[in-house]
Amino acid sequence: MTQVTVANANEILKQYLKSHGITQKFVADKMGVNRQTFNAYVNGLIKFDADFALGVSEVLGISPSIFLKEKYRKSV
Repeated sequence: MTQVTVANANEILKQYLKSHGITQKFVADKMGVNRQTFNAYVNGLIKFDADFALGVSEVLGISPSIFLKEKYRKSV
């Protein structure tokens, strides 16, 4: 499978949450995943994929393009 997210997508998310005062629990609950699973994505233990990027983006009300490699940004 092709990796469409940037290598540091988890760090981008971590920084976004911190700078906006949003808890991992809040986003995890809105996405319907448990906090431990969400935390594993944020800490890079589980690889970010397009589905996760889209889910996070939807909850946060942001464009998923911040998590995607340049060549995939045009399609979102």
